[in-house]
Amino acid sequence: RLLEELSRAAGVPIDRRSPAADHVHRPFIAAALLVTLTIGAGWGAWLLWRIGMGGDFRAASVGHVVAHGDAQLWGFVALFIAGIALRWLPVATATRPASALLAQTTLAAVLLGVAGGFAWAMRPAELVWLGVSSGVALFAAAVLIAGFFVHRVGTRLPQTWAVAVVCAGLWWIAWGDLQVWLRWTHGSSGPGGYSLSERDANILLAVFGVAVNAVYGFGLRLLPGIVGGSVRRRRAALAVAAHNLGLLLLSAGHVTSRAALELAGTSGIAIGAVVFAAALPGLTRLKQFSKRPEQGPPVLSRYVQLAVFWLVAGLLLLLAGQASSVVTGQPMPHAWRGAARHALTVGFLTTLIMGVAQRILPIVGHTLLAWPALTTPILLLVGVGNAWRVMTELATLVWAPAFRIMPVSAVLELAALALFAANALRTLWPRRDPLLRQGRVTERSSVAVLLAEHPWIEDRLIELGVDYLARTRSVPRELTVGSLARSERLDPAEFIERVELLLCAERGQ
Repeated sequence: RLLEELSRAAGVPIDRRSPAADHVHRPFIAAALLVTLTIGAGWGAWLLWRIGMGGDFRAASVGHVVAHGDAQLWGFVALFIAGIALRWLPVATATRPASALLAQTTLAAVLLGVAGGFAWAMRPAELVWLGVSSGVALFAAAVLIAGFFVHRVGTRLPQTWAVAVVCAGLWWIAWGDLQVWLRWTHGSSGPGGYSLSERDANILLAVFGVAVNAVYGFGLRLLPGIVGGSVRRRRAALAVAAHNLGLLLLSAGHVTSRAALELAGTSGIAIGAVVFAAALPGLTRLKQFSKRPEQGPPVLSRYVQLAVFWLVAGLLLLLAGQASSVVTGQPMPHAWRGAARHALTVGFLTTLIMGVAQRILPIVGHTLLAWPALTTPILLLVGVGNAWRVMTELATLVWAPAFRIMPVSAVLELAALALFAANALRTLWPRRDPLLRQGRVTERSSVAVLLAEHPWIEDRLIELGVDYLARTRSVPRELTVGSLARSERLDPAEFIERVELLLCAERGQ
């Protein structure tokens, strides 16, 4: 009651969130990184090495390749989307935080589905029950996260970003339902028994149904802050509509085995991608970036630009392959299909996750990116690695030695993921501020920590000309001492030296 009275008197709302609500995304991100470095991208790198040394795509079994894809899509992409959504959507919609029970149940269900599905793929005849139960777990997770999406953004309909988020949730349920059906139908044979159409449907729902819709929905709110500019709303609405209409046509084409319908569906998705890029004018402009560390490294905008390029390029590859099939009546070559998939899953999704995560994780954690210097090497490694994979996989159609050099891409991409994991984990669990560990102030020291540890210094800083502290009621936790000095037109080095002198005087040194 006293807190409520103080809130009314001060005109400041009560922050009722628990510390756990601020950290709800942490286990999702950590689990996603663990999965991708082991049974996701890590296992995929081993399979690619076997293919390269064998000089044939059949050197890796279909079941093992599907296990890699499911682990990467469910265990990396889906976990990242779910974790960020559980943390960010309540803030974006001004609703209560996600419950701990929902978060824990969703995470447990996805991990059971991913780990169980991988084990089933390795020994399907012995673990039939695990294949089915893991599929049910993934379906349950899909229902939980889709329900969360609809509940939190339902009041924001028909705003375009909310429509895209709801579509992602609905397609997520369809993807989960497909997992149950596939694992039930192929219980004793494992994913090695999936038909090409079934494997395509699995990727179609994961990439175009869930991931792209989530990117369009969350991206319309988050990406302008990274690349600059404002969203062109009509174009954004057209992009989401064209994408989902195309996805419906593509799905119908898969069900009816009509190549022309698949081509029409992919065309709609490609149109949606181009229009979405046009809805973000910042993608083609050079944004003027601040030197403040709170704004994130400028190179993060390049991640978004590169990701959107590979989205369009991957769709054009897919369109060309489908058009060839319609004209010739022959199936799309394995290498061509694989190159298009890699462009979409790694070139687009993985690159975008890396870029957005290195911006959004510091924001939701009210901290700074741990190692900004890593952002450029990560971008170069994933960019070169993906381009190498796409080009060498296409080259295998006409030049057999390309098989031997193709695995180089896996080394580059794994290196990018390892560096990204290190940066993300250190950002999620940052070092204690030097101000707390050693009593030493640096440019990256938090102003909020400084004031909390030494409340008396606020008046002294105002005397030194820091008018910001006199104007504001609260200080953002991520505001650094260096940025505060620059905003007040003070030299950061001289300002820090004066702060140090004040602290030394207080300690009697």
